[in-house]
Amino acid sequence: AQDSSQYVQNILTTCGLMFSILTGYTWYFMYMQQESIFLALFEETTAVKILLEQIALVCEGRKEMYRDILDSIKRYVRDDLTQFTVEPSILLSSRPVDDPLQEIMYLTSVGEPSVVYQSVKALRQARAYRLGALQRKLPQIHFILLWSLAAIVLVTFPVLGAGVQTIGGQAILGVQRVYLSFIVFGITMILGIIDELYKPAGDGAYNVAATLSIMVKGLEEELEGRLEDRYLTSFLS
Repeated sequence: AQDSSQYVQNILTTCGLMFSILTGYTWYFMYMQQESIFLALFEETTAVKILLEQIALVCEGRKEMYRDILDSIKRYVRDDLTQFTVEPSILLSSRPVDDPLQEIMYLTSVGEPSVVYQSVKALRQARAYRLGALQRKLPQIHFILLWSLAAIVLVTFPVLGAGVQTIGGQAILGVQRVYLSFIVFGITMILGIIDELYKPAGDGAYNVAATLSIMVKGLEEELEGRLEDRYLTSFLS
């Protein structure tokens, strides 16, 4: 009985150590990925604003072309910048026929790239950085391993503590219940946070969609204002 108890204790110690190490590295990796996503979104939104300001100067006096380019930027913001339902690798590999950035290049370039080319190029690079940051890099088997180790730790702890009341009395069971409750709470919280970091477009506390919606809201309002000539009217008055 003593040998089997020591065997179970070794399993608990080994699996607990493996779970701690793997969870720590996973948490750090996912947090760094989250930081990269935020930096990429800020960079891409800034690139869109720069392109919008440059287009306003380049298209001065050409109202129809200006509206077409504003529509292309609006479609880019709606269908690409705020797109979280499609895998980034698929979104990058698929090249739609009506690519908004490509349309902007066609409308502003005659024979050779225009001055807008550098802004479009910077926007494409920021887009690639954003898609690379959003791409899931850990396989699903990684999280199955985490949950398996957590289950082994939770199962072996009560087995290891079975029969201790014969030594420490009934009071020791109360201590074990409190200790097991803390272990369950800690493991659930840690794995829940990692799961939220793994899904940045979700509804959890660590999602990036809320921050992106605030950034895009001002950009969409500016696009609507330029399409309705509100900025031009205020400038002339």
